[in-house]
Amino acid sequence: MSEFPQDEAPRPVLRHSGMAEVRHVESATRQFRSLDHRFGGGSCREAALALASWSERVLTHSSTTETVRERLGQAMADLHNLAAWTCFDTARPDLAGPHFDRALELATLVDNHDLTANVLYRTGRVHLHHDRLDDALAAFERGKASATLAGSALSEAILCANEAWAHARKGNRDLALLRMGNARDAFEAADHRSPPTWAAFFDEVDLEATTGVVYTELAIVVDDAYTAFAIPRLTHAIAGYSEGMTRSRAFSQIALAVNHVVERDFERAAKVGLQAVDSSAKVLSARTRDRLRPLRAAASRHEGDDDARELVERIDRFTGNF
Repeated sequence: MSEFPQDEAPRPVLRHSGMAEVRHVESATRQFRSLDHRFGGGSCREAALALASWSERVLTHSSTTETVRERLGQAMADLHNLAAWTCFDTARPDLAGPHFDRALELATLVDNHDLTANVLYRTGRVHLHHDRLDDALAAFERGKASATLAGSALSEAILCANEAWAHARKGNRDLALLRMGNARDAFEAADHRSPPTWAAFFDEVDLEATTGVVYTELAIVVDDAYTAFAIPRLTHAIAGYSEGMTRSRAFSQIALAVNHVVERDFERAAKVGLQAVDSSAKVLSARTRDRLRPLRAAASRHEGDDDARELVERIDRFTGNF
């Protein structure tokens, strides 16, 4: 799955480029984004990187009109943003950083504040994944400023929800709950009729999932009573995700299993955790493996229980073969 579909292979660079080349980049990026959601970044990373390289040569070496150049710049910013995300998802931060930087540069050049906000959201998620929480919050704050300039309530919702996640991990309960409320208010105010492709993933289901993750962090760091709020939201999200959102479902299953471990309901933890491992096995994503580690650590503290021990052993078998 790492090669281009036959009709999406990079084309030779022409002396003159037009809307056909722009549409080629836009179409391929949509296809790669779908593959990323369903099969993980490893399913399309090399293809996205190759197309990004080709599009740069088109921009540099082809003559074109100003209108085409502006739309190509936006398409390339979206593509570099996705390419960086697939690198992040496959544990290649050395590749992700330059592509995020280029995406931000291009989005700024074409004055697309909403796409700028999305690049900053994804940059913040890299920091959050690696527990660089202050860096994550700084990126999310910059992203919110861009979302305000764009007049995009949906992007504001995405950024506020992720701010809540970072604050919850830091143990800042009041700020986490405040930002989660801000996220829901912005989401309800957003126009959901035709969201840009880079933000379309954040629907009611994903909002529920993120809310569940915020409560999960609070349950771990602040008060285990928050499992009562996390579990129904994560359960609802797992049931609501489409077949095209395999990785997101896996993340929610992992978080749900963590909550059951916190509650010492090891039978349910094992059941959901094993489902999470099965879902993770369907995607080429290092992040699912990384998210399983805290679940394993939590379950390993209760290896006297048969269900907890089975979950630890299953995670070890999966991560050992990754």
